[in-house]
Amino acid sequence: MLARPVRFLTNAALGAAIAFSGLLVASPLAAAATNGVRAASAAAVESRSGTSTTTASTTPVLLALGDSLAAGYQPTDGQSAPPVNPASGHSDAGYPGGYAADLARAEHLRLVDLACPGETTTSFTTNPAVGPCTTLYRNEFGVKNQLAAALAELGRTKGNVALVVFDLGANDVDSCYTGGSLSPLCVAQRAAQADRRLPGLIRTVKATLAKDDPHARFAAMDYYDPFLGLAADPGGTKGLELAALSLAGAESFDTSLRLIYRNEGLVVANVSAAFRTGSALPMTTYGGKKLALDAATVCRWTWMCPLPGAAIAHQDIHPNTTGYSQIAAIFEQALRKAPTAAG
Repeated sequence: MLARPVRFLTNAALGAAIAFSGLLVASPLAAAATNGVRAASAAAVESRSGTSTTTASTTPVLLALGDSLAAGYQPTDGQSAPPVNPASGHSDAGYPGGYAADLARAEHLRLVDLACPGETTTSFTTNPAVGPCTTLYRNEFGVKNQLAAALAELGRTKGNVALVVFDLGANDVDSCYTGGSLSPLCVAQRAAQADRRLPGLIRTVKATLAKDDPHARFAAMDYYDPFLGLAADPGGTKGLELAALSLAGAESFDTSLRLIYRNEGLVVANVSAAFRTGSALPMTTYGGKKLALDAATVCRWTWMCPLPGAAIAHQDIHPNTTGYSQIAAIFEQALRKAPTAAG
């Protein structure tokens, strides 16, 4: 069981989202798709248990690092840790149906997912955000944090890593939103702190890749803004105000992330653009409400917008199965356009 609720992303409307978090959900369509697609993903993971050790060890690796998005978390996973990977005996393949799992299948790679829900740029190198991550890193690698586990994994799969995917930073500003209020100064300070830390973390991983897997590629994503969904729920003037406030902070943070990733030579998956962030037109309908394009996209691809009969009874900022598939597709597109290696 997870030690506390899973987080991945926050911005200028988190306090408001907490205030409304008595009822949240996703579309029935996404919820229905979840069971079939994620069950198929789990079966795919299980099928690897029949693969010979030699075949498994020679299949090129996709290493996923970061927070709950890289881990593939959805609210339907509750407080459970990812399932045990039969091939390793550890929970090191993330949640079935996440973007890393989708991408690994598309690229014919063996997934090793060490991402940790709730992770920040600080916990990435110190104490993991939740207990199951501590257990995983200690039991499988004999180390204390995600960065050390990543380096250990790169060491044991030396010469066989094809791709590293990464998303981190949004949880850094989480504590700036308490009791429905926001401290803009806190947000600015924490975002700047994340910006300062990220290049060093990336360079540490890249240095090992350059030495042991020089042909491996390194890709990272920016974030969509889940709180645009507040335009639908609670909706009205208050919902629109909260969504607008959120958007300003999200666009600034994403711009900074993309700059950092490009400066470090990473392939950039522009998830923000895929979610139409900042695009109001054309207006469209979701759940009987007329919404801006970006808000409607968030409603369709995440668990942020309650509809009658949905699978869960509360809003949640994480992608649904469709959303994760879209994120994986953005990574694929970015990788096809980029040079062979991250540089």
